Amino acid sequence: MSMWSQRSSGCRCDVYVYEKTAVPGQFTYFSTRHNRMKDITVVETNYSEYALVLKHKKMNREFTQVALYGRSHNLSLQLLEKFREFSLSRGFPKDSILTPKVVDDCPPAGK
Repeated sequence: MSMWSQRSSGCRCDVYVYEKTAVPGQFTYFSTRHNRMKDITVVETNYSEYALVLKHKKMNREFTQVALYGRSHNLSLQLLEKFREFSLSRGFPKDSILTPKVVDDCPPAGK
């Protein structure tokens, strides 16, 4: 998976290779940021537009994250609502569910 993000140093692309596990929908990947293997579950996807994922990691504490990845900057309101509803169903407080602003130049044109 390629993921673009805006940093203070500019637009950055990170590439992650998800490895299948014996459980359908569950994968592992190596995080260069944390220098360790992490678990990820693809909760729902249509492959051409979005993936709703659940990440779980154990470091000094246990962390859980819900993420909505899209192939375009603009996802439908229905998908954003599905993301919010799933996050709430996992016990996340309403004020912790964020939808970042679209950054016009990330990824750079032509990428």
